Amino acid sequence: MSREARAIRKIAILCAFWWSFCNAAQAQLRENLFPPLDGWTHGASFNSGDSPELHGVLIDGKAPLYTSPVVAEIDGNVSNGLEVSVVGSDAELHVLSSSGQVLWETQLPIGNCGGSSNRSGSSPAVGTILGDGVPYVVVGYGGVGQSQCDGGVAAYRGSDGALLWNFSLKKFHRQRHIGEKFSAVWSTPALSDTDGDGRMEIGFGSFDRNVYLLNGDGSVRWYYHAADTVWSSAAFADINADGRKELIIGTDISANKYLRPPTQNGGYVYALDTKARRSKEIGFRAEYIWMTAFDQVMWSPPVVADVLPDVAGPEVIVASGYYFSPKTKGQWIKILNGKTGALLRTLNAPSASAGSVAVGDVNGDGLLDIVAAVSGAGRYGGAGKGVVMAWSPALGTAPIWAVYPLERGNSPTFMFHSPIIADLDGNGSLEVAVDSGASVVVLQGEDGAQLTCTDESCEDGTKSLFAFGSLGAAPVAADINRDGILDLVAASAHRGTKKGTVKVWSGLSDLNSEPGPHSAFSAPWPMARGNAARSGTP
Repeated sequence: MSREARAIRKIAILCAFWWSFCNAAQAQLRENLFPPLDGWTHGASFNSGDSPELHGVLIDGKAPLYTSPVVAEIDGNVSNGLEVSVVGSDAELHVLSSSGQVLWETQLPIGNCGGSSNRSGSSPAVGTILGDGVPYVVVGYGGVGQSQCDGGVAAYRGSDGALLWNFSLKKFHRQRHIGEKFSAVWSTPALSDTDGDGRMEIGFGSFDRNVYLLNGDGSVRWYYHAADTVWSSAAFADINADGRKELIIGTDISANKYLRPPTQNGGYVYALDTKARRSKEIGFRAEYIWMTAFDQVMWSPPVVADVLPDVAGPEVIVASGYYFSPKTKGQWIKILNGKTGALLRTLNAPSASAGSVAVGDVNGDGLLDIVAAVSGAGRYGGAGKGVVMAWSPALGTAPIWAVYPLERGNSPTFMFHSPIIADLDGNGSLEVAVDSGASVVVLQGEDGAQLTCTDESCEDGTKSLFAFGSLGAAPVAADINRDGILDLVAASAHRGTKKGTVKVWSGLSDLNSEPGPHSAFSAPWPMARGNAARSGTP
């Protein structure tokens, strides 16, 4: 099968999933909603199915599909709260103030191309990439199968949206004489000061079959040829205690009998040295620290954390994807030795999980746990309903709980969904939140008990985080207005308009979870990839 045919097949998989997801997400009005944070509402009702309190700030352009908001100090003014950035499926980047006002928005440099709802699958990251204390928003662009569109990564000054640099892959291909049709960056850029010089490096993968590491000014430090598409986002961590952070990322690989040694269908997870190089190009299977092979594509971004106290150093936690024999391959979470890449544990799951796992001590026993949203789609081996699962790998491979979050009495399937972990109600216990259908569902970290209402009416008195539109990525727990209390942020479509909305719910003390031993409002994994830099670490 040609690379173009494989890409088209992946598009078909995504589209079939998305339509079933959207159809399942059409839920009725929930009457007992958590209130919006001040300022985070729209001005007028769209129809009878709108929120009574007009939840959500409208954003121009398309809603996000697989991208998650980031909440951080973006405008550089610490006195006015935190800002929210989100990118729509049309590659329109938005930044909103703590009070819900649009600060700036811009079209990512995708070029003139079709598919207005398929131009971005990359979530924004935020960091002071030049080392001067000025925050920048860094985001990838390019859609699935959009060979006519440009792809790449761009950095914008957080205060006003001024473009710092644009790393265009089509331009890079021309400069390096790379004959490549695809250039999309679905991968979310990860930011980290890998060598301690005060500036940040940017790591990501592309559909052009390369993994890139850029300097903070957008210049190429190196690129590694992965020989197949890269959907995964990168993680940065010092896995070998050498004082420099390494880049860890997953890739696809297809069978090729002409290579020596031949490749088999599946994927790899790599650990790559981040030091600057004289030669920018690194060949396939060359100069990695370690490379671990799997029999399934590695779409799920790696996470690095010390989840096995008896093993020296941090571990790398990965899930998979859904491409090669999806009903039989990829039903697991793997824990690898961070230093060597050797397999340490396999946590079995009913299906694959292409989203990122989250890490935190959800049951309060002093040990780090792993939480994942596992797909329930039958085409991928699931039982027709998505499941959120938690494991304590230091104690064994069996899950400590597994819950099918309910949406109108059913459990939606998940795809690129990622859970977050935080003490949302401030009583010392951790909760797990995940986008589920047209609601954000909150589960009690200790046992997975569902704390929010997602049925057609909330007759039992519990409250709802209904979004009035489809959610497809991860929410964010953040103290938006710096009042010491966590709020919950999510971006979605809105049933009453073709535009997207960004919602911020407050008053989460009404979750009424059981108290726990953690500090009030602690948030070990508050957003996708763990933090605003998207580094894949707690």
